[in-house]
Amino acid sequence: MTRILIVDDHPIFRQGLFMALSEAGDLCVCGEGSSAQEAVDLARELRPDIVLLDLSMPGGGFAALETIRASQPELRIAVLTASEDSEDVLRALKLGAHGYVLKGVGSRALTEILLLVTNGETYVTPALSARLLSRLSSQ
Repeated sequence: MTRILIVDDHPIFRQGLFMALSEAGDLCVCGEGSSAQEAVDLARELRPDIVLLDLSMPGGGFAALETIRASQPELRIAVLTASEDSEDVLRALKLGAHGYVLKGVGSRALTEILLLVTNGETYVTPALSARLLSRLSSQ
Protein backbone atom coordinates (compact mmCIF):
# COMPACT_ATOMS: atom_id res chain seq x y z
CA MET A 1 0.00 0.00 0.00
CA THR A 2 1.42 3.39 -1.05
CA ARG A 3 1.03 6.04 1.66
CA ILE A 4 0.32 9.57 0.40
CA LEU A 5 0.46 12.95 2.12
CA ILE A 6 -1.71 15.59 0.43
CA VAL A 7 -0.71 19.24 0.89
CA ASP A 8 -2.91 21.94 -0.66
CA ASP A 9 -4.36 25.08 0.91
CA HIS A 10 -7.88 24.55 -0.50
CA PRO A 11 -9.90 22.28 1.83
CA ILE A 12 -12.48 21.27 -0.78
CA PHE A 13 -9.73 20.26 -3.20
CA ARG A 14 -7.93 18.24 -0.51
CA GLN A 15 -11.17 16.50 0.41
CA GLY A 16 -11.84 15.63 -3.23
CA LEU A 17 -8.31 14.25 -3.61
CA PHE A 18 -8.69 12.27 -0.41
CA MET A 19 -11.91 10.68 -1.67
CA ALA A 20 -10.57 10.00 -5.16
CA LEU A 21 -7.27 8.50 -3.99
CA SER A 22 -8.89 6.49 -1.20
CA GLU A 23 -10.97 4.68 -3.81
CA ALA A 24 -7.81 3.38 -5.47
CA GLY A 25 -6.90 0.06 -3.90
CA ASP A 26 -3.14 0.66 -4.01
CA LEU A 27 -3.16 4.08 -2.32
CA CYS A 28 -3.76 5.24 1.24
CA VAL A 29 -3.93 8.90 2.24
CA CYS A 30 -2.02 9.06 5.53
CA GLY A 31 -2.34 12.81 6.13
CA GLU A 32 -3.34 16.23 4.88
CA GLY A 33 -1.77 19.67 5.23
CA SER A 34 -2.42 23.18 3.98
CA SER A 35 0.90 25.05 4.22
CA ALA A 36 4.60 24.65 3.55
CA GLN A 37 5.32 24.25 7.26
CA GLU A 38 2.66 21.54 7.62
CA ALA A 39 4.10 19.78 4.57
CA VAL A 40 7.55 19.68 6.17
CA ASP A 41 6.27 18.68 9.62
CA LEU A 42 3.86 16.01 8.37
CA ALA A 43 6.40 14.53 5.96
CA ARG A 44 8.83 14.14 8.87
CA GLU A 45 6.21 12.80 11.27
CA LEU A 46 4.19 10.49 8.98
CA ARG A 47 7.00 9.25 6.69
CA PRO A 48 4.72 8.81 3.65
CA ASP A 49 5.87 7.12 0.46
CA ILE A 50 4.96 10.20 -1.56
CA VAL A 51 4.01 13.82 -0.92
CA LEU A 52 1.45 15.34 -3.29
CA LEU A 53 2.28 19.03 -3.09
CA ASP A 54 0.70 22.20 -4.46
CA LEU A 55 3.03 25.07 -5.32
CA SER A 56 0.69 27.90 -4.38
CA MET A 57 0.10 27.82 -0.62
CA PRO A 58 1.08 29.73 2.53
CA GLY A 59 4.83 29.49 2.96
CA GLY A 60 5.30 28.43 -0.67
CA GLY A 61 5.35 25.01 -2.26
CA PHE A 62 8.87 25.50 -3.59
CA ALA A 63 10.13 26.18 -0.05
CA ALA A 64 8.40 23.02 1.20
CA LEU A 65 9.82 20.99 -1.67
CA GLU A 66 13.34 22.19 -1.04
CA THR A 67 13.17 21.61 2.73
CA ILE A 68 11.62 18.16 2.46
CA ARG A 69 14.16 17.02 -0.14
CA ALA A 70 17.04 18.31 2.00
CA SER A 71 15.88 16.45 5.11
CA GLN A 72 14.37 13.35 3.45
CA PRO A 73 16.12 12.82 0.10
CA GLU A 74 14.58 9.39 -0.31
CA LEU A 75 11.01 10.73 -0.17
CA ARG A 76 9.19 10.95 -3.49
CA ILE A 77 7.42 14.26 -4.20
CA ALA A 78 4.87 14.98 -6.91
CA VAL A 79 3.74 18.53 -7.57
CA LEU A 80 0.02 18.90 -8.31
CA THR A 81 -0.61 22.45 -9.44
CA ALA A 82 -2.49 24.76 -11.78
CA SER A 83 0.75 26.39 -12.96
CA GLU A 84 1.68 25.67 -16.55
CA ASP A 85 4.64 28.04 -16.40
CA SER A 86 7.79 26.40 -17.83
CA GLU A 87 9.90 28.18 -15.21
CA ASP A 88 7.84 26.57 -12.44
CA VAL A 89 8.25 23.12 -14.00
CA LEU A 90 12.01 23.54 -14.33
CA ARG A 91 12.37 24.94 -10.84
CA ALA A 92 10.34 22.11 -9.31
CA LEU A 93 12.40 19.48 -11.12
CA LYS A 94 15.68 21.16 -10.18
CA LEU A 95 14.57 21.20 -6.53
CA GLY A 96 13.95 17.46 -6.70
CA ALA A 97 10.31 16.92 -7.61
CA HIS A 98 9.70 13.50 -9.13
CA GLY A 99 6.45 14.50 -10.80
CA TYR A 100 4.75 17.61 -12.14
CA VAL A 101 1.02 17.19 -12.75
CA LEU A 102 -1.64 19.75 -13.64
CA LYS A 103 -4.77 19.94 -11.50
CA GLY A 104 -7.01 19.16 -14.48
CA VAL A 105 -5.94 15.51 -14.35
CA GLY A 106 -8.56 12.83 -13.70
CA SER A 107 -8.47 10.64 -10.61
CA ARG A 108 -7.62 7.43 -12.49
CA ALA A 109 -4.72 9.09 -14.33
CA LEU A 110 -3.47 10.68 -11.10
CA THR A 111 -3.50 7.30 -9.38
CA GLU A 112 -1.44 5.80 -12.21
CA ILE A 113 1.00 8.73 -12.13
CA LEU A 114 1.47 8.45 -8.37
CA LEU A 115 2.21 4.74 -8.67
CA LEU A 116 4.77 5.45 -11.41
CA VAL A 117 6.44 8.10 -9.27
CA THR A 118 6.41 5.83 -6.24
CA ASN A 119 8.12 3.14 -8.31
CA GLY A 120 11.02 5.44 -9.16
CA GLU A 121 9.91 7.08 -12.38
CA THR A 122 9.76 10.81 -13.09
CA TYR A 123 6.59 12.20 -14.64
CA VAL A 124 5.80 15.54 -16.26
CA THR A 125 2.42 16.21 -17.84
CA PRO A 126 2.94 15.48 -21.59
CA ALA A 127 1.92 18.94 -22.87
CA LEU A 128 4.40 20.56 -20.49
CA SER A 129 7.11 18.06 -21.41
CA ALA A 130 6.73 18.93 -25.09
CA ARG A 131 6.90 22.65 -24.31
CA LEU A 132 10.01 22.18 -22.16
CA LEU A 133 11.79 20.10 -24.79
CA SER A 134 10.98 22.66 -27.46
CA ARG A 135 12.26 25.47 -25.26
CA LEU A 136 15.46 23.63 -24.34
CA SER A 137 16.22 22.65 -27.93
CA SER A 138 15.88 26.27 -29.10
CA GLN A 139 18.48 27.52 -26.60
